[in-house]
Amino acid sequence: MEKPRVVLNVFSSVDGRITTAPNRDVAEWTAAGIGGGAHEATHRLYDELDCDGLISGSESLIVWGNNSVELEEPIYEPEKSNAYIVFDGRGRMNWYQTEGLLVVTKEDLSGEYIQQLEEKGIAYITAGTRDHIDLPLALHKLHELGYRRLGLTGGGTINGAFLRQGLIDEVSIVFAPLAIGGRTTPSIFDAEDLKDWKGATELELKTMKPVGEGSVWLHYEVKK
Repeated sequence: MEKPRVVLNVFSSVDGRITTAPNRDVAEWTAAGIGGGAHEATHRLYDELDCDGLISGSESLIVWGNNSVELEEPIYEPEKSNAYIVFDGRGRMNWYQTEGLLVVTKEDLSGEYIQQLEEKGIAYITAGTRDHIDLPLALHKLHELGYRRLGLTGGGTINGAFLRQGLIDEVSIVFAPLAIGGRTTPSIFDAEDLKDWKGATELELKTMKPVGEGSVWLHYEVKK
């Protein structure tokens, strides 16, 4: 099945943590002035990487909604992206902001959730049944809708699912000048443990340069 190229594009601490602790909005780094400009730089990279849509998991939206951080200046909004694509396999979101939204959910989800999408005029596609969204099928349907380069924005669970299924084509990470640590703090890829080194995803470095204020951008091609 044809699919768009998937470009993971995120920012993190130097030890790969994407928040300060569980259930925290990473925008607090920006608000506190300690993020090294990584947040802004990452959002600008979506355009440099030619992403025509951005993918997120519903868990991230729930965390941000419950723990939002106000910023004095808004973060740059990518201009080349045509949709904000949210994978919501459990139908947990009660949508208020619907402009530019495209929801991906399961085929056997409750009729009430589908009714909500239709009543609010939210575009959606369905892929897979039972426990999880069928990610390859969802990407194929997004390709049929015309998407060719999708920016995967996290959080760690959806990033990990894409990684384990071999669906990521490029990895773009902006490392902020921070070390966070933690035993349960969300990371770039939260996935099941590997059984051995053969399951590791090999990367080829394409670009490395300083960005923001003390942050570093690394751009890799995934070896297939």
